[in-house]
Amino acid sequence: MGIKQFNGEWVAQEDRVMFRFNTHENEEFSLWLTRRMVQGVLQGTQHLAVKNLEKLHPPQVAQAVQAFQQQAVAQQVKFEDSYQSAAQKPLGELPILVIGLVMNQIEDQTAIEFQMINGQSVNLKLPLPVLQLMVTLLNKLQDTAGWGVGLSEADPGAQALVTSSPHHVH
Repeated sequence: MGIKQFNGEWVAQEDRVMFRFNTHENEEFSLWLTRRMVQGVLQGTQHLAVKNLEKLHPPQVAQAVQAFQQQAVAQQVKFEDSYQSAAQKPLGELPILVIGLVMNQIEDQTAIEFQMINGQSVNLKLPLPVLQLMVTLLNKLQDTAGWGVGLSEADPGAQALVTSSPHHVH
């Protein structure tokens, strides 16, 4: 399934993120992500990206490269595009609560399985550029929610490596 667009919104009354995405196959999936699930996605994707980079670089360099790449994406992404709902909704109209995550690196893609409260699961295989966009959106949403589980909080070492360089990235 090829991802076309991501969309998310922190819903204060639920204290959850409504995370939606649509596909090139004209399908839309709506999920509720709790603070713990957002934290799991953010930390899990960082961990997998660093492990993948460690194949080419020492661990500290891999952390710095990963943090730099994610910050570069965050600076370039634009959240102005309007979300286009898809015609087919395999999970139904209402978001379903995610209660578990399984994440793996498979060659050059990150596989994420969202396990839902109804016993179903949604599996994504995301190439790095698409994964980085999703992570940027979820990090922005957790920041809006004030959850304190974002990328800099998840790995203070990586943030320190980036901000201690002579060229500050904002």
